[in-house]
Amino acid sequence: TEVTEKLEEVVMIWTKQIRQVLVESEQIRRETDDVGPSAELEHWKSRWSSFNSLLDEIKSSRVKKIISILQAARSKTLQQWKEL
Repeated sequence: TEVTEKLEEVVMIWTKQIRQVLVESEQIRRETDDVGPSAELEHWKSRWSSFNSLLDEIKSSRVKKIISILQAARSKTLQQWKEL
């Protein structure tokens, strides 16, 4: 149905956004010789904050409802979501 298609589009956008965050987290940072421990600590705090925000969003009731609806509709879009 039309609603299912719209929800699948939303999940595909989420999937792309999550993949982007994961790709960014896996990239090797290029550091200069003058980067000290405080800069390194700040980098990891930022990463931690990004992952926590992402996790909070995934756990939200809105996301859970959309995933439940797509599960009931047996959407194939959920396969990519589960892989993430």
